[in-house]
Amino acid sequence: MSSRARHHEENHEEGLPGVSRGVGGAGRVSGLLTSGRAGNTTGTLLRLLGNLASFRLAFLMALLLTLTASLARIWIPRNIGRIINVFTELLSKGLALDWPLLRRTGLILLALFVLNFAAGYLSEVLMVRVTQKVIRSLRNQMQAKLNRLTLSYFDRSSAGDMVSLLTNDLDNVAGTLQSGLTSSLSALVLLVGVVIMMISINPVLAFLSMVVIPVSYYMVRFLIRKARPLFQRNARLTGVFNGKIEEAYRGEDIVRHYNMGAELKKELSALNEKLYDSEWKSSLVSFVTRPAGDLILNSNYVLLAIWGGRYVISGVLSLGGFQAFLQYTQMLRGPFNQVLGIFNTIMSALASAERVFAFLDADEIVEPGSRDLVAGSVSGEIHFDGVDFGYTEKLLFEGVDLQVEPGEQIAIVGRTGAGKTTLVNLLLRFYEIDGGTIYLDGQDAREYRTAELRKAFAMVLQDTWLFSGSVRDNIAFGAELAEEDSLADVDFESIREAARLARADAFIERLPQGYDTVLAEEATNLSQGEIQLLTIARAMIKKAPVIILDEATSSVDTRTELLIQHGMKELAANATSFIIAHRLSTIQEADRIIVMDSGMIVEVGTHRELLARGGYYAEMYLAGQR
Repeated sequence: MSSRARHHEENHEEGLPGVSRGVGGAGRVSGLLTSGRAGNTTGTLLRLLGNLASFRLAFLMALLLTLTASLARIWIPRNIGRIINVFTELLSKGLALDWPLLRRTGLILLALFVLNFAAGYLSEVLMVRVTQKVIRSLRNQMQAKLNRLTLSYFDRSSAGDMVSLLTNDLDNVAGTLQSGLTSSLSALVLLVGVVIMMISINPVLAFLSMVVIPVSYYMVRFLIRKARPLFQRNARLTGVFNGKIEEAYRGEDIVRHYNMGAELKKELSALNEKLYDSEWKSSLVSFVTRPAGDLILNSNYVLLAIWGGRYVISGVLSLGGFQAFLQYTQMLRGPFNQVLGIFNTIMSALASAERVFAFLDADEIVEPGSRDLVAGSVSGEIHFDGVDFGYTEKLLFEGVDLQVEPGEQIAIVGRTGAGKTTLVNLLLRFYEIDGGTIYLDGQDAREYRTAELRKAFAMVLQDTWLFSGSVRDNIAFGAELAEEDSLADVDFESIREAARLARADAFIERLPQGYDTVLAEEATNLSQGEIQLLTIARAMIKKAPVIILDEATSSVDTRTELLIQHGMKELAANATSFIIAHRLSTIQEADRIIVMDSGMIVEVGTHRELLARGGYYAEMYLAGQR
């Protein structure tokens, strides 16, 4: 486990997937959605903004309000300076207090403060709403994408990384949209507006204050270039770490049984160290910008205070104008610090957005056909004609030929990795073949839409799966539903009949609420055998013309298995069936037995014929009798 995980992590560092053999012979690739290299920041930002198109009116209104609040804020110091000049003239020149000007300026100031607050508040409210709508839209796109992805995509993606993508990454994007965009606009407007005001007060002092801008720009540019790969690495390592944690929790009993706790702890500690190292480096780059910026601005502020004080003494600049200029200098520090403070958040969010968009751009199931299928009219004739297939460039199947007649019961046997599960996976188009043709009732299977083609099949896998919900709903999940129907619309008698055929009715009726018993997460309140009976019932309720059983009775006792076989005979009386089994005693009554090895069909015949032949099957059967 440890060496494989280390190999997996090393491959991630090189940007390559780690390939291992999965259940049923499928090539599994454990990987992340993106590599560690820096992506296209500008393109990602533009695409992120493109998602705001549907909400552009609210978004533009939020930007307009942000602009209004910023402009109001810009005018506040200028009016405070006017009030100071009124009192300065009163004290220095002995003039009467200009009450009309004082009242007018005071009312303008009050209006500017109210406008700044109201516009800023409404802008925040609008951006929160727009952000949540955009994130909801992205979640919906990702949900729809999940249903269109090829099975091979899930083979090479870890569950932890998918969880990280749907939670951490989307939260990062939401945070940037909610505050980063308006903060950036506000900073830009303040920067431009403040510079204009400073020039209007005194061009020389304005020039001195703006010396820091190019210095700051190049410093920020340098830090962004340094930090971008670090944030990319953070997003990637977080996904790997989440995957390892989930794997550890899911396999806790195995870890304890084999005393792998210490080794797993080392493995997670090493990964955590990598994450820590990446995190503190990116944080250091981010937080060092603030004191560096303060040093530049404070030095510039001292210079302006000395120079401006001379101008006030010499009469070149009024006290109110100088006070307003110093306020603008402080305001110039605000947007400058804002840019330095939020750039790390923006870079982190763009790294997350890249991962989200990489997911949305992943290859989808190709739909070459457009035909519909009426399951009731399918006889179940299957024909593999020169089929080639491989999970990688190396082919597993080369020129496979197989003819299955309607209603025939076919058993598939062979050693692990021989291609048994792959053969039936190709029937349902979980993977696209590389050559040849698979026919269903004489029609090329690729002429049908994938969802339509799968109506003809019911499948029970060796990997059992039930969702959180009632027993009734889990069985009803296999029924064919109209678009407007829900699981609650499935006839209860059909559910009970399917449970009876699967020999699951006895234990269901012993449950506290019978068919309405709610299953815990991952059905932990049922035994593995009971879970498998429910998956069989779920397949039975579909009453499909072609039935696939991939080690469907591997978790039940021999007596129950015998009862299930009787139920399956009833179900498969008028259906074509494929049975993958390792216990050869369970498939002796099959019409034909197909023996596979290394992706090839090496023997075909009945149980007696194959035993009499004394070949590969006979060797397997006799080995099982010892």
